[in-house]
Amino acid sequence: MKHHEPSLIRRISSVLFTLFLSACTNRNNAWQSISQSQAMEIMENRRDIIILDVRTEEEYAGEHILNAVNLPNESIGSQPPALLPDRDQIILVYCRTGVRAKQAAQKLADLGYTNVKEFGGITDWKGPTESWAQFIQPVLMLDRHSPAETEGIVTEVTGYSEGQLEITLQNHSGNTWYYGEAFDLSMKEAGAWHRLDWPDGKAWIEIAYELNDGEEIILRRDISGLEPLDPGEYLLSMNGAEAQFELVMSE
Repeated sequence: MKHHEPSLIRRISSVLFTLFLSACTNRNNAWQSISQSQAMEIMENRRDIIILDVRTEEEYAGEHILNAVNLPNESIGSQPPALLPDRDQIILVYCRTGVRAKQAAQKLADLGYTNVKEFGGITDWKGPTESWAQFIQPVLMLDRHSPAETEGIVTEVTGYSEGQLEITLQNHSGNTWYYGEAFDLSMKEAGAWHRLDWPDGKAWIEIAYELNDGEEIILRRDISGLEPLDPGEYLLSMNGAEAQFELVMSE
């Protein structure tokens, strides 16, 4: 029996080696590297495809290939991504230079996707791209602001969005300070402050609220009746306390 053992070992080794090569072959053939011109041709002629950007969300937002969807390479785990329900669909994968695209392609192949094609990075892409910045409309936003103190009352405009000012008040006066709903808003024009008029029907409830010494409060004041406002310097006046701020258009 002993003289048969080397032959048996060789046969077992041969079978294992064949299985190893087969596994390697299947692994390597599970996804395909194609040129960017080939990828562009597929995009132009097929509609039932997914163009997959596997960079970070920030990179994708900055610029991505037209009609691409984002699935960061790092987020591809042990389960098929919900973004890719059809494992037989053509998936064209790219990243910045091609490294992450190859990694993602292998991950997807290991998850059972059968038609994955990576085509390198966007740095070499000559086709159409888009950016989320193209779809973002400029909005009026708070820019420069600083706290102002009036007899121990510190006032600062700390935010502006959707027609509301956010105002932070601090009382260091040594006494209780009373404030109400009414306030004035002025805009600087030709070097002088001009008070903005509230539209007819804009009622302010004159209620005195207390702010005790050492306390701080954040108020939100509706100024939608004055919109649309223009970019520029503004002055908020509230029961003798004042604060300047600037509104600018976002990029």
